[in-house]
Amino acid sequence: MRTELKLHLLKKAVNLCMRFIDRFLPETRPRYPQSVMLEHVFQQLFNAYLLEMYSGRFDDVSRQSLGSLKDRNFQHFLSVTRKILLFIGENDRYYRAWIGLAFIAGKEEYERALRDFTREEFLRSHLEQWELAFHCIPESHFQLHKSDFLDMMLTGHLSNLLRKRFASSKSPQSKKKVGG
Repeated sequence: MRTELKLHLLKKAVNLCMRFIDRFLPETRPRYPQSVMLEHVFQQLFNAYLLEMYSGRFDDVSRQSLGSLKDRNFQHFLSVTRKILLFIGENDRYYRAWIGLAFIAGKEEYERALRDFTREEFLRSHLEQWELAFHCIPESHFQLHKSDFLDMMLTGHLSNLLRKRFASSKSPQSKKKVGG
């Protein structure tokens, strides 16, 4: 079976399950430090998702509202992941410790990746993943903005969305919370 077809069928199955699970999982209010951090991370991801949705990423209709969005697959994925991790983190101290450990390991891995990151790795990996070439970047500029280039390589354009906010108070983000 072709890779594209396998991916398409897997995504269809996952999306169907996520829609069902999202509807039935309860909301959990974070109270432990790990859960509060998790909630904050997912709120940032959801805000980035809203910017992607508003720009027309999912239905190719720009400036749409969350209510009119047809393709909610990634929204369900974010919501279910958040609900599961928050529920487990709030109700099981062993899993809560692992969530905390994941934050520490993630921070350490990012710092290691940044320390070892080279211009050559950026050029090769960015072209391979996102099909964009940046061969004109001088080494001095790369070293000066190394963390920005690592963010670009890891996320494509998505890291920019963590720093952007809607200018209008009538934005879809203004009253919408994660998972809701």
